[in-house]
Amino acid sequence: MIRVAGFAIALAVAAPAGAGFFEQFIDPHDGKPDASQYLSEHRFGFLPIPVIITEPAVGAGLGMMGLFFHESEQQKAQLTSGDADYQPTLPENISVAGGFATDNGTWGLGLGHLGFWQDDAIRFRGFVAYPSLNVDFYSIGGVELPRPVELNILGPVLLTEAKFRLDEGPWFIGLRQMYRRIETSLEHDEDLAQLPPPGTVGAVDYFTDSLLDTSTVTSGLGVVAEFDSTGNPFNPETGHNWSAELLWFDDVVGSDVNYRSSNLTGLDYWTLADNFLLGLRLQYDSVDTADSSRLPPYVPPFISLRGIPAGRYQGNDVVLAEAALDYRLNFRWKVGVFAGIGRAAQSFGALEDARSITSKGVGFRYLIARRYGFVMGADVARGPEETAFYIQAGSTW
Repeated sequence: MIRVAGFAIALAVAAPAGAGFFEQFIDPHDGKPDASQYLSEHRFGFLPIPVIITEPAVGAGLGMMGLFFHESEQQKAQLTSGDADYQPTLPENISVAGGFATDNGTWGLGLGHLGFWQDDAIRFRGFVAYPSLNVDFYSIGGVELPRPVELNILGPVLLTEAKFRLDEGPWFIGLRQMYRRIETSLEHDEDLAQLPPPGTVGAVDYFTDSLLDTSTVTSGLGVVAEFDSTGNPFNPETGHNWSAELLWFDDVVGSDVNYRSSNLTGLDYWTLADNFLLGLRLQYDSVDTADSSRLPPYVPPFISLRGIPAGRYQGNDVVLAEAALDYRLNFRWKVGVFAGIGRAAQSFGALEDARSITSKGVGFRYLIARRYGFVMGADVARGPEETAFYIQAGSTW
């Protein structure tokens, strides 16, 4: 089981164990395995998350992440209620570090930090990653290729975001910044023969002349707005989280390519009768540019659903919906089914006639850290072409 693997790693990296040491991984509320005490009382205690990669876009692989929970002194002084209807503690800071590698040569390293400051009046996100991704692309500049080409996407990615709560209510508003310096190259030289001949498609000509084997900077700055009434970002079961963002990528902020990206996401959660939980995700992504052929192939959004390879279905406009129905077996465990549908096109108007791409799957979750309401589990999902397995930590969406 996933939880057993996680605890085994945690015990291996921790201080020399004694009888008292093992007791801190048992919740006195129900006698079940739980990492809350270890994470809250040990300064360098972390929750190990094994990563088993079966993402069709990059192949099979392994990785490891560590989650560090940092509570304020006031939070540390508070005791978790023994009642099952407790309110989870939202730690002031959460840090994450990890890496992964797959059998097609893909690898990556990353660091991240989440801040819930001043009693969650300020929310901060900051991530830096250095990936080397070997991914099949099926189109370039909106032009469908006769066969996919495998590109290597190499270089640093930096994301920072700060949001501020308005009038102690559920609304937040803030700023987001993204920076990428990516070198794009063909992973296999023979894939060059899969591209249309020079002079036949402008987008492909621009890619081979200006983007291939060169570093391209995409730097953007924009605004974000969010409505969040879920209460627990790690395992929401009731409430709504709606967000909107608009980023401008321009040479004024150091970008080599000028375009605008936007995102609208709605996440809704309901607790139904008899321990049934319903979730609904609606999402729209778009990029707007004067010339789509100038966009690097990794910039346009793609249908992001479990069971569908990342980057498989791309377009300047992407819309998707996903529903999940869970059944709570008990306080710790829940199982569920989910299904999604998405469309990708080169313009908003073309979405109506675009092909609908569907996926479906099953999964489970276990409450691994009751103090924080933090869950881990796994999903198996099937898309139009392949089946994939995912280890999940925290909220799926």
